Amino acid sequence: MAAALPQKEEGHPALRHDNTIDSMASEEAIPVEKGDVAGLLVERLRAWKHAVGYIEAYVSHTEAAHKAMAKEYEKVLKSVSEPLREGHHFAQDVGGVASFFENVRTNTQGITQSHHETERALKTHVLPILQRLHTEVKDRAKHIHSASEKSSKSVGKARNQTQNHIELLGQHASGFDSMGSGQSTAPGGLAHISIPGTHSHGNGGKLKPDVDPYILQRGVLHRLHKQVIEENNHRQDLLGVQNQMQQFEAHIVQTIQQALGCFYEHVGAQADRQKALYGDIIAAGQKLPPDFEWKGFATRYANLLIDPSAPARSIESIQFPNQGHQSTKALIEGTLSRKGTVMRSYSAAYYVVTPCKYLHEFKDNDARPLLHHLRNAPTNYSKDPSPEMSLYLPDCTVGALSKPPNAKFIVSGKDAGSTMKALSSKHDYAFKASTYEDVSSTTAARWHQIISTCAGLTTNESPLQSPVSPTGSSAAPGAATPLSYSRTGIQELGVTSVGTNGAQAGNGVSGVPIVGAGDVKRP
Repeated sequence: MAAALPQKEEGHPALRHDNTIDSMASEEAIPVEKGDVAGLLVERLRAWKHAVGYIEAYVSHTEAAHKAMAKEYEKVLKSVSEPLREGHHFAQDVGGVASFFENVRTNTQGITQSHHETERALKTHVLPILQRLHTEVKDRAKHIHSASEKSSKSVGKARNQTQNHIELLGQHASGFDSMGSGQSTAPGGLAHISIPGTHSHGNGGKLKPDVDPYILQRGVLHRLHKQVIEENNHRQDLLGVQNQMQQFEAHIVQTIQQALGCFYEHVGAQADRQKALYGDIIAAGQKLPPDFEWKGFATRYANLLIDPSAPARSIESIQFPNQGHQSTKALIEGTLSRKGTVMRSYSAAYYVVTPCKYLHEFKDNDARPLLHHLRNAPTNYSKDPSPEMSLYLPDCTVGALSKPPNAKFIVSGKDAGSTMKALSSKHDYAFKASTYEDVSSTTAARWHQIISTCAGLTTNESPLQSPVSPTGSSAAPGAATPLSYSRTGIQELGVTSVGTNGAQAGNGVSGVPIVGAGDVKRP
């Protein structure tokens, strides 16, 4: 038997709990959006659409002005006399779109004449360029709005599912806290752990396995995993749109420059003064750097736009209410081997004993999020936790631990997680310790100690098949000495349950005598 474990004043590690929960934990799991990026970009496209519309109106009225001479040029001035819509999107200093329109207002006042040829040239060469650009900007805004709305709905749905599961975890974790806690020392110096609300021979305080806070926390992490995928996909979509916006704005500016260049070509034949005035307008437009407005916009709204260099969200950096609650921390977890009921051979699986006194079995080691700090094991929350088997230990009986090097023991009980629980029968489950290192009695003793502490009953039955030696001093020469078998020894002959009275337990298979259950002691 292993030496007595030292007791610390703060209690068993499984019972430690940080009562201070970060008030921002829920906001980290379900973050509050700092702004509507897609809406901001759509609004900016509307600003560009109106800017292009202003230029269209300008050229159109210029065409009319050439027809109506000086009076019509007054209409041209009116077309750009109003401030730009969404004008706060443009830089107000020299070199930006706002200063360009101010230049247009000033020079248009000096234009007093026009010709019909100029009118026809503007109508057939300049306006179509701007009209196509106006339609292109409008269609781009519609596309961004439609795509972002669909992606936002997926993110919202995933966040709602996470929030609902976090609330469910909080409900059952609070219920676990309300049951009280305690710890005592069992005979032999081993720690006797009393888990609040679960150390009972009846059904009082018993939780269903699917609402075990350990399982619920895994469920929260699973939904967070899907939520973060949706959020990162949405972020990547918005980042792609944001990066394309800079190129698209450069295209807008270049197209405007193209239209203005064509415009200047046809009005250049006019009088020197008119040519000089228009030359000044076009020069101001041509000086617009393709990325001047975007750089200023990105600087002014740096707190809303996505930083391309910022890292994507990671589940390891997220906290949520009741994360690490004492009811979610396994008393012990790792790999054990269990003897099958059909093939009679041992197969390894991942087992966890929770503070709610459940022994959960998982098919593989995807259920290892609490071991990554011990063995650098990769976390995997892509699968929703679903135990293959769940034994409620207060309803189970635990046999004695065999001597090294076998390190085996028996747990008798029903699968509490079975859908046919009411019809299922009690089974004897034979376990032996198996970890990443070689099997050791110390490891088995630790498993056996914790499971025995949580169990309803413990017995002195050994899982080893140990025939009694016929060399005793009282044996007569030549007389046959009957063999004595423990419970697992009979299981290896094919028997899966043992009777509890003398008449039933007198003889086993082929009339072999069976040793009784032995002294029964309560934990």
